[in-house]
Amino acid sequence: MQYPKISIVTISFNSVQYVEDMILSILNQQYPNLEYIIIDGGSTDGTIDIIEKYRSQLAVFISEPDKGPADALNKGFKKATGEIMGWLNTDDRLHPKSLFAVAEMFNGLKDVSWVMGFPTWFNASGTCLNEIHYNRNRPYYYPQYIGDNLHLKFARWSKWRFAMGDFSAIQQESVFWRRSLWEKAGGHIKEEYLAFDLELWTRFFEHAQLHTAQVLVGGFRVHGNQLSFNQQQRYQQESQKVIDAFRRRLFGQNFGYIMRTLLARLTKPFYYYETPVLKKIYPALLDLPPHIMYDFLEERFEVAGK
Repeated sequence: MQYPKISIVTISFNSVQYVEDMILSILNQQYPNLEYIIIDGGSTDGTIDIIEKYRSQLAVFISEPDKGPADALNKGFKKATGEIMGWLNTDDRLHPKSLFAVAEMFNGLKDVSWVMGFPTWFNASGTCLNEIHYNRNRPYYYPQYIGDNLHLKFARWSKWRFAMGDFSAIQQESVFWRRSLWEKAGGHIKEEYLAFDLELWTRFFEHAQLHTAQVLVGGFRVHGNQLSFNQQQRYQQESQKVIDAFRRRLFGQNFGYIMRTLLARLTKPFYYYETPVLKKIYPALLDLPPHIMYDFLEERFEVAGK
């Protein structure tokens, strides 16, 4: 197997409770061509002492004040040289052998530039909950109504689905991309946004499809003391502005595009309910890409349907 260089950036600030668990979830995989970069914002709670234990295994370690998480990420990605890129926050973690799976997917699927693994969540103590989050106010999301294939339906994304306002579940911890896509999309994180990950995805969507893989890659640790919880209202408001701007860039006032997304909203329940014939309309309207699946007979990843 070839081992493309994978660059992972971690940004940290006063994360002593979780930082070692996160670091070990990456280093214990012993991926042979890893470029691991940690950018710390000047922690004072013991975080730096823990990072120093692993400094010999880091490509870059910087600890200095920054202007926020997006600024810190830009510092890290400017140092990154890998063919494959991603980032992991200090309270999140990767699943065992996930970097080998990421490498195998990008090696074997030359037309794929951007992947997301099966979305997972951890509680504060690190137990994997493996739960799909859905809006309980919409009955067609309920698992008892749509069977055991919820994830296969839920985690398929396209620029169309994003533009119609359905954008809340691309899990950054499970996302990796090719350097070529990063460069096409501008090669930077926009620091004026709290929702900077979502803004980056809109730029990625202008150049590539996101393929969701049926493999465990990373997970988000839910513990309450996070920007996504503490500033949830601001994040949602910003997200909507980002999506509105994205929609304008893609469609402008094109009536056909507007009708297409409206029709997708109307047919979405039929997709989730597995209504014969009608269930095919929603994914076709939104140009949802096929999943990446693992073929156990051929022992390789492949794009389903190809």
